This record gives sequence, C-alpha cells and structure tokens, in this order.
Amino acid sequence: MAPPKLKRNFPPITEYNGTSSPHESVAADLDGTLLISRSSFPYFMLVAVEAGSLLRGFILLLSVPFIIFAYLFVSESLGIQMLIFISFAGLQFDDIELASRAVLPRFYAADVRRESFEVFDRCKRKVVVTANPTVMVDAFVKDYLGGDKVLGTEIEMNSKTKKATGFVKKPGVLVGDLKRLAVVKEFGDELPDFGLGDRKTDHDFMSICKVWLLVY
Repeated sequence: MAPPKLKRNFPPITEYNGTSSPHESVAADLDGTLLISRSSFPYFMLVAVEAGSLLRGFILLLSVPFIIFAYLFVSESLGIQMLIFISFAGLQFDDIELASRAVLPRFYAADVRRESFEVFDRCKRKVVVTANPTVMVDAFVKDYLGGDKVLGTEIEMNSKTKKATGFVKKPGVLVGDLKRLAVVKEFGDELPDFGLGDRKTDHDFMSICKVWLLVY
C-alpha cells in the first residue's frame, strides 16, 4: 500500500547545506527544478520542427493561447496533453527519438540549475520524475546529468505504422499524484532520501521523501 501523503512545509533548496543528510537517492522534477526554465514549450517546439516540419512548428505556435488557457484554467495535465498531441501526432517514433537525442541535450545543458544539480549529483541513485515525455528527456538525463532513470509520460505509438498517435499511455500525463505513485512504484519501501521540485503539483511526490527541497 502506498504511504500516505503528509502535510509539510517545503524549505527552499538554498537552505540545504549538504552535511546532515544521507546522499543515497533522489527523485527530482525537471522543468523549473533541475532546469532553470519552468516551461517545456521551447523543447517541444524544437522536436516538432526537427522531427516534423516548420509547418507543424507554426501550428504549435498558433496553439499557444489555447494551451496556456488549458494549463492554467483547466488542468496542467490537459495543457501538456495538448502540447504532446500537436507536437507528435503522426510523426515516426524513431524521428522523435532521434531529434530528442541529437538536438535537445545541448539546449537542456545550457539551462541546468546549478544548486539543484549539485544536490542531484551527490546522490548515488538519481531518478527524474517529469510530466515531459520520457523519449524527449531520457538521453539528456542519462548522458548529461548522470541520472539512472526517467519516470515520465509515455507517448502512445501505433504498433503497425510506428507513428505517434498524439495520445499518451496509461496512467496519463505524469503530474500531481501520478508522480507520487510512479515514485512509490519505482522505489518500493526504500523511498528517496531527497525530493526536489518547484511547483504545487510536485508536492505529492516530494512529501513522501525524507528530505524535501523546493526550488523558487
């Protein structure tokens, strides 16, 4: 049975001195936490253009007001689902993966938040938990950040055409409680020593970690 969510205050990461807590494992959010930017839109745009076309990128750009409205006033999950659908629907999965490996890492690397990465890097077992599609961030997390695994949103692929449908696999976009459940499933009884996040929807998974640090 999953551990209960605890009501806690989350101290800023700048208050952590790195001397009093163990450095065994960490579960960290990506956008706004390990990365400075809180928005993943520029990275979706890059993949949409590189794996798709300039026309797809233009359509994605025109869709921004609708995506922002959905994200802010309906749900974070819906906003990200719209990003995924417009960016990936109909593209070959291999092309998405190639663009994510060849193009994105150098842009991600220029956006790394130093204080978060220092905590992340000290730990032996490093897991990133993110609403972003796993295929987009896996190469960067493992090759550049030295992470062990990405718990991210899995995009659905047509098994015959090998093209992305634009939808996501169950349990859906990894936000809020779904992040917590993914961390519990991955770590089992040995829950992470550190939980790093930057927004309210990260509190669910952070609250089950031994040390919780919020990035402002």
